[in-house]
Amino acid sequence: MKSKVALKPKDSSIRSRHSSTNILQEDKRRLIRYDRKAESEFFVDNSALAGFAGERILYMSVRELIENSLDSCETNRILPSISVSLKLIDPINDMWCISCTDNGVGIPAEKVPAAVCSFLTSGKYVEKQQRGLFGVGLKMIAAFSSKDTDHPLRVWSKSPDEGTEYYFELRTDIGTNKPITLIKKALKETESSMRGECGFKIEAILRARLSPITKNKIYDYINQTSVVNPYSHLVFETDEGKVVFNRNTEILPKPAIEVLPHPADMDLKTLKKAIINFMNQKTTLQGVLCNRFQKLSSDKAREIIGLAGIETKPADKYDEHELIRVVNICKQTKFQAPNTDHLSPIGEEILTAGMTSENVIVTRKDPNPTEQSRAQLSLKALKPALTAYSSKSGIINNRPTIVECGIAYGGDINSFKLYRFANKIPLLYDEGSDVAREVMTEVEINKMGISKKEVKEQFSNQESKSDRAIELLPIHIFFHICSTKIPYKTAGKESIASEPELKKYMKSCLTDLYRKVSAQIRRELRVKEAENRLRLYNHYIPLIINAISGSIRINSKSLYDTFSKLAEKHINGEMSDNHAFKKIISTPNTTESKGLTMLEGEGLERNPDFINKNIKGTKASSKNKVKYESNKRRSKKKVLTNDQITMDSFNKSKRKEK
Repeated sequence: MKSKVALKPKDSSIRSRHSSTNILQEDKRRLIRYDRKAESEFFVDNSALAGFAGERILYMSVRELIENSLDSCETNRILPSISVSLKLIDPINDMWCISCTDNGVGIPAEKVPAAVCSFLTSGKYVEKQQRGLFGVGLKMIAAFSSKDTDHPLRVWSKSPDEGTEYYFELRTDIGTNKPITLIKKALKETESSMRGECGFKIEAILRARLSPITKNKIYDYINQTSVVNPYSHLVFETDEGKVVFNRNTEILPKPAIEVLPHPADMDLKTLKKAIINFMNQKTTLQGVLCNRFQKLSSDKAREIIGLAGIETKPADKYDEHELIRVVNICKQTKFQAPNTDHLSPIGEEILTAGMTSENVIVTRKDPNPTEQSRAQLSLKALKPALTAYSSKSGIINNRPTIVECGIAYGGDINSFKLYRFANKIPLLYDEGSDVAREVMTEVEINKMGISKKEVKEQFSNQESKSDRAIELLPIHIFFHICSTKIPYKTAGKESIASEPELKKYMKSCLTDLYRKVSAQIRRELRVKEAENRLRLYNHYIPLIINAISGSIRINSKSLYDTFSKLAEKHINGEMSDNHAFKKIISTPNTTESKGLTMLEGEGLERNPDFINKNIKGTKASSKNKVKYESNKRRSKKKVLTNDQITMDSFNKSKRKEK
């Protein structure tokens, strides 16, 4: 009884603790808060989505500013003139000043704060080929400047419609995704920094680290931007120096235009958006389909609505259940291929101009370093000996896509390099996972009509770490893909997914180019092989001359010149092996026969025994000579060497004279 009574208070305490725990958990559930995060705060917290991660902040900043400038210029068919500056202003706190000036169309004054500082506010959210994808690059620069520094973002803008240049000092309110305008004023002509009718300039202070790898990536990006945009004048300035990429052509690519979506790629969101655009016109669903989608006639729209089994009424009166039937019918219907005339490829003439005027930024250090001396930047031109171009167009994921491929070979190019572009943007990271690398690996080099063995024998070098034959050649391969929607692998826009159709078009282009450059590469292989053989002959000719001069009196220099000329003619294919030595005997007046004429001039006897004895370097007796003649008759079926052919011909001519 006592034990049972003792357990009762313990059981009651346990029950009370459990009940109190349940009450606390229920209170916590009631206290859960659901807050809305501003777009700016989301992108700052997840900066890797826009590529601004780690040491890539400065690289992405340079890239986004240049791309915005190029888009701004091409909108009004303006030849781009862009100046970019990147300088370290506070080494202790890793503070950098980055600025970019262009001669583009600028931004209207009332839209500058939102266009620069407010996320998801852009003019790029249309169905159109363009460099940008999210329209957040400039906003990321403004947000990082506001997050890490107390410096405002300084902006100068002059649009052709206003004609007046405006100056702004801005910051981003990251918690609300709203711009903060500190200063806004219209500048007088004497204060204006824009020389032309329009332009845009931005200057930002960022906290970031610049590693040597990231610095080289920035240099590579500038180099490749000048290749894919040879019609632009680009100035790049850093603490190490200043380089200028001059305009190599004044031909601009045709501009990309906005295009209607294709019905094969229709979804519920796209259809509802098309209906909203016709709300004021009160049109029918048939009118929306044939006016807001390409390759969809009025009869085809009527047929789709009939197959969907929905009533005819105003477009805004349909619910989602009825609209999804229309979407499902469109997914099962075959339509004509979408148009490609709205795309803006680089083109053969422009890409060839870029490949033939390729430059590389080189860091040149002072040979006599001092405390005040610093590295200098310079440009090294790469002039290829041969360029080729090929292109294919097709449909990738129901979107028209154009694949362009170029090859630059030989000349000043001394190593292999793969260039990747998407909508005229250089892609530098994640090359190993890109579809271009897969295509280059899978297309064999035998498409050029040469073997891996030939390439490795003639082009192998210690600098190349790859065993792939194509990477031993002095060749640059360029891939460019343009579409309204590039199938990027990640949000960072650095590598392209391996879509089967895209891969097929790229392989076709590369195979076509391999055939175009095959003749030149085979010709160079023959030249390199001849050079190696001549180098081998030149190595052994002095040894032969020394052996001869040690046994007989001879003018070594004249004989060396004779053998050298003979070897060169043999390498150049002017004479065969047997014909080369026969010609010395049969035509004694030629230059090649000066060796034998010179031997007679030295007072040598016209005696085959004497010549045989001295050339062999031994005292051959008549018995040895008889043995030699018998061995010679015994080996008639054997292939005679060049030395034997020469001696036989020489002995026959001497017997005739006797």
